[in-house]
Amino acid sequence: MIAKQLAQPVGLVTTSDSVHDVARRMVDEGLPGLAVVADDGRPLAVLPASQVLGLAVPAYIKDDPSLARVVDEASADRLIDGLASLTVQGVLDDAEPDLLGTVPHDATLLEVACVMSQLRVSFLVVSGPDGKALGTITAQSVLGASLSQA
Repeated sequence: MIAKQLAQPVGLVTTSDSVHDVARRMVDEGLPGLAVVADDGRPLAVLPASQVLGLAVPAYIKDDPSLARVVDEASADRLIDGLASLTVQGVLDDAEPDLLGTVPHDATLLEVACVMSQLRVSFLVVSGPDGKALGTITAQSVLGASLSQA
């Protein structure tokens, strides 16, 4: 089995999408993150759910996590609300460059597993012969495909 066969055409967003909408898609589609693609479809970055959560936490609480205890529960439950005005491009501009986890469309399950384990990520972008993103592949789908072959 090769990566193209497991790639899902979901999990792709553009730089103009709002981070709040991206978070909603992650939840609705049950994805550990999304891949950011340029207007021409080429992968630019990965945006893991953990990074989106990190964006929602105010800097002063990151500096002193004990302050999270003094925020009332109702306010804490709405932590994502502050992301509505952010775009993916704004996040990418402010972020340190991440390793973009990509595999070619003809990568084997072993190659995919190797890249995932080296980068310590739970999903990758599958790129087509033209370099454009075909979709994403998750660790669960790789494990599932491997188990079905057993």
